[in-house]
Amino acid sequence: MKRILLLINQPAPPYSDFSAMFSGLLADSGQFDLEVTDDRDRLRDLSDFDAAAFYIGGGTLTEDQERGITGFVRQGGGLLAVHGANAGLVQYTDYIEMIGTEFIGHDPLGPFEVNVGSDIDDILPRLSTSFRVEDECYNMAIKTEAPLRWFQHGLWTFERKPLGYVRDYGEGRVFYTALGHDRRTFGHADFQDQLIKGLRYVCGIKDNPNIRIGLVGYGPLFGMGRHHSEQIANTHGFELAAICDKDPARLEAAREEQGEQIPTFTDTTDLINSGLIDLAIVIVPHVYHAPVARLFLEAGLHVITEKPFTVHVSEANELIALAREKDVMISVYHNRHWDPDILSLREIVEAGTIGDLYSIECNMVGYGAPGQAWRSHKPISGGAMYDMGAHQFEKILQLVPQHNTRGERINKQASLYGNFLKRVWHNNTNEDFCRAYVRFDTGLEAQLINSSIHASSKPLWTVQGTKGSVVMAGWDGAATVTRACVDGRHQVAEVPKLDRGHNWHGYYKNVSDHLLSGLPLLITGEWAKGSIQCIEGCETAARENKLVEIEFDF
Repeated sequence: MKRILLLINQPAPPYSDFSAMFSGLLADSGQFDLEVTDDRDRLRDLSDFDAAAFYIGGGTLTEDQERGITGFVRQGGGLLAVHGANAGLVQYTDYIEMIGTEFIGHDPLGPFEVNVGSDIDDILPRLSTSFRVEDECYNMAIKTEAPLRWFQHGLWTFERKPLGYVRDYGEGRVFYTALGHDRRTFGHADFQDQLIKGLRYVCGIKDNPNIRIGLVGYGPLFGMGRHHSEQIANTHGFELAAICDKDPARLEAAREEQGEQIPTFTDTTDLINSGLIDLAIVIVPHVYHAPVARLFLEAGLHVITEKPFTVHVSEANELIALAREKDVMISVYHNRHWDPDILSLREIVEAGTIGDLYSIECNMVGYGAPGQAWRSHKPISGGAMYDMGAHQFEKILQLVPQHNTRGERINKQASLYGNFLKRVWHNNTNEDFCRAYVRFDTGLEAQLINSSIHASSKPLWTVQGTKGSVVMAGWDGAATVTRACVDGRHQVAEVPKLDRGHNWHGYYKNVSDHLLSGLPLLITGEWAKGSIQCIEGCETAARENKLVEIEFDF
């Protein structure tokens, strides 16, 4: 556990806001012990710390304070400097030379795109290559003759403005980012990711060895074998090491796409015994997820299954317990956690625009016969809800608050009901119509409809809150937000589609950060089990005509 001292100007916004965010971020990482102070005299002796973090601007430094921080870094300590840490302090020449730049002004606060270098994985691994923030785009003057290794630039008025770098200072390291004006940036996942990676860098924390991955199944449906191989190739620290499929024709296709050098297997036992892999990605039909994943977990290997996690809650419980026993990771490829529809919805809801949620509806409806692939055959697929329904339930759970304003856990229990019908398409065995209803313990309700016999259209999402509503017709994130005023008027705003599209690589980024850098895993087995609890519970409720009670483990 590395000890960090965070220095702020004062315990008031924006400094207190940054401190609160930073404290939670470091606590969640499990890698740092943080102390926060606004007393600059603490800089005189930093011998109890591995690194200092500065969210300051202006003010004064005594000779002892300046000597303390510069000497600390020069002798091997780390410094994470954020936003105004290079502002209003140019008179302290040793300090500003250590920081490396001086703030000289900024354009009006506004939204802009940040581009991150593609050649920095050796120092700041797996940062997002681009993202948008609403912040101040700094102008800076270089104040050192030492080389600065720039890792990000902001795009403003057709210029690329340097906004972040690392540098060596004596035996120590300095990380600086110009981003971080206020809470709009503090809460940005990519900004937080930079802070954690920057802190690991200045503390000298290195990644674990590369993870060798085996694909278990290389079937042609949706090209998922090739899809995963491309994601692996784009993930620093991950490498494709082997492919297993019982169909020789599929292995030949794999060799054509991945190269003749890739080791291939027709038997999972042979793959396990080869010692070539650390992580297995299970890409087989739904009903086989649990038995195949179990083989690799029992061998002490990390496992990712395609979605759905399993088709029965009991299977999910078994895999979670086995992974815990073997001290390995179990996760599920919920890549649509990063789809435009849910990213846009979360942004609207978490801003408080429509108040407290009380109703969530998701509709995947149309009229047409399903295909004849295995996904339409219930004994193998699990049923109609286990395809996109598993993804959409995972999105619903993202919208459900887990804590109230007092920090108390809420919505941990739920009552389920449903209606699952077979009426028209008798040449396949999946249901034609599924309605799954979930009532959480706060009274918040959620309903998911999956239908291939719906002649009329319905919006994909309708979300109701105590101050307004969101209606989203499709998957691109475009929405109509209606806010109700107390005098009876309504304010209507159109939210444009999310121009950055989906970010499915977000899943691989998080899993690799977890396995290589020890950072928190988003899609845990317990989280992924939540969707299965809802689907299986609602189907049981429909079949037995009764409410089913569940409790979530996340």
